[in-house]
Amino acid sequence: MIVLALMATVLSGVNPLASVGPGDRNVLTIGEVGGLSAEVEATITSAAERFGARWVTYHQGTLRLVSVERGDEIVQEAPGGYFYPMSTIAVDAARAAPLLGGEASSVLRSGGLVFGETSARLRGAAAGDRVTLIGWDGRTHEFDVGAVVADELIGWAELALDVETAAQIGFERASFVAIWDHGPADELLLAMWSQLPDALLIIDAYFDPDDPDAVLPTVLVKEHFGEFAYRPTSGDRIILDSEWRLANIIDVDLPYLGPFRCHKDMVPLLEGALEEIEAEGLASMIDRRDFQISGGCYNPRLIRGGDKGGAVSRHTWGIAIDINPSDNPYGGRVGMDDRIGEIFRKWGFAWGAGWRFTDGGHFEWTHGIE
Repeated sequence: MIVLALMATVLSGVNPLASVGPGDRNVLTIGEVGGLSAEVEATITSAAERFGARWVTYHQGTLRLVSVERGDEIVQEAPGGYFYPMSTIAVDAARAAPLLGGEASSVLRSGGLVFGETSARLRGAAAGDRVTLIGWDGRTHEFDVGAVVADELIGWAELALDVETAAQIGFERASFVAIWDHGPADELLLAMWSQLPDALLIIDAYFDPDDPDAVLPTVLVKEHFGEFAYRPTSGDRIILDSEWRLANIIDVDLPYLGPFRCHKDMVPLLEGALEEIEAEGLASMIDRRDFQISGGCYNPRLIRGGDKGGAVSRHTWGIAIDINPSDNPYGGRVGMDDRIGEIFRKWGFAWGAGWRFTDGGHFEWTHGIE
């Protein structure tokens, strides 16, 4: 098991993939930073087949929700010209049936849509409703909600579609391969590693210890901090509906950082972390000027750094903060002192230094303080 432990250290980390399928199945999920290339996908699936394992590829991205309707009743509707971002997966429902369960698999195979239970609850959606979405083809599409299922069955996504249905609306972005019934996991992973020595793989394994830098699925971010409607502008910039923004984003002025905007619930956590940093004699390591010019917290935009499938940045919720960004380039060296990083972890933040594609100045909230 030494090989297995070494590979977990080398390969895991950076926005770890959510586990999929029922808890009684031992499922490995293997992806690649920026999306799964055809070459890497073929290598992974070929190795899985050699080991007699079962596998299926998941497509992952964000669709834009226009409305949810129940007969003549509007359950939820975005303001005109705005949309709700919905984390979505697409999968071959027949092949993935052991992971999805019978109800979800049947609905997806018939061309219907499945909601995760948390997302359905947040907007009051139910089986039998009608959902209007903007596909990746830029067109409006309607789907029947065929079922609401446990979040873990669809990898903590908000919506799920069959891969053929998704392709009809342009939603195609292979993101990870789920593998189960695989035999010795260390031998399988070693076989893949030997063929992909240069790939930036992301592995989520059922036997891994808890990762302090694992980030929350989008649906749980919404559960904690609310859901906003948005509209894209240019590049990765987006504009939020004023109701959510005015209720949640505030102006603050904190020691060593200066004035900036963030989510109101972040203020006591940031104050606590900064007070501890000061008490430990580390405050001089925070570059206020760099934070004001290149860092910050609230920043309404999509995730940067490669094809992320249209995912909305945690900066949009004002729950992520970038400190000393010039000394911690995205994907480059980590210049942040470990002691500062550990203090932020203690106060409930994931630290980008622990990701496969590093972001050493980035901290985002994930859990209550220790």
